[in-house]
Amino acid sequence: MATWSFKAMRPWLFGALAATAIGTGLVTTQYRPVEIQVYSPAGARTLKLWTFRSKVRNILAQAKIAASARDVVRVKTSSAGTKTIAIREAIPVWVRTAHHHFKYWTTDYHVGSVLSALGIKLGPLDKVRPPLTASLVAGAHVDVIRQWLENKTITSSLPFSVTYRPDPNLIKGHRQILQNGRKGLVATTVQYLVQDGTPLHNKVVAKKLIQPPSPEVVAYGTAQPITINGQTMMITKQMYMVSTGYWPNPSWSTGLTASGTPAHYGVAAVDPSVIPLGTQLYIPGYGYAVALDTGSAIIGNRIDLCFNDQGQAMDWGVQPLMVDILGN
Repeated sequence: MATWSFKAMRPWLFGALAATAIGTGLVTTQYRPVEIQVYSPAGARTLKLWTFRSKVRNILAQAKIAASARDVVRVKTSSAGTKTIAIREAIPVWVRTAHHHFKYWTTDYHVGSVLSALGIKLGPLDKVRPPLTASLVAGAHVDVIRQWLENKTITSSLPFSVTYRPDPNLIKGHRQILQNGRKGLVATTVQYLVQDGTPLHNKVVAKKLIQPPSPEVVAYGTAQPITINGQTMMITKQMYMVSTGYWPNPSWSTGLTASGTPAHYGVAAVDPSVIPLGTQLYIPGYGYAVALDTGSAIIGNRIDLCFNDQGQAMDWGVQPLMVDILGN
């Protein structure tokens, strides 16, 4: 710590000056020693002097020290009569937060002290630049960076798999969906590190399966195209129809079709205005058939397939499907 002091005057000179001053009526106070301590970011310095003056501002003026209204001045007098004046110089610093940027005057020259005086509390993830323990100089900038964690749950779909099965009742090159696939659902919890409202980076912290995916089952045809009278029958048209099953029950049926042929497996009842009688057909899951019969309930895009017994017809039930119209 540097020390400045006036050179001590000789005792006889002090005495002469004091006598002269008293004789002329210039002195109204006691001639006393004063120590001035000045603190700033650059360090501390001490100045010692003798003075007749009693007011602090007058003593500082004598010492050519300019103290501002923002400085902190403390005065202490020892038992020996020595007056000590301690001055802490106020300096301006700039404080920046996420939403504010302002100038603050302080006589504490450390970052932590400034934030404490401003009532700025830090969270566990917050950052300060420069660090809390750093010293400050006039015009320094203190940045308070707020950081926190946020969790967000995102629901996304999972793709379903497709399983293929051979079907001898399907013409080769054709496919039929036996079971529609269903996408699964998964909830993913993502944790974000947010800095002053802006996400910096993220990581997955949890995953929960809400709904597992269901596979799609597709049948593919292995049957060769039918040959009738030496001619290969090809698909000339496809029609979406609602199919049902029946059997020639002797209790209510003659066993003959509308065409006069015996009803048996491979006979289909149709609406002749939609599918002419005698048309060769291919029905997925049933096989080949010929439109040889009609029925009072078979109107429009409906088709009734003949089975050999009641059990087969009941098992077929009602099925919407695509019917292949064959031709050469």
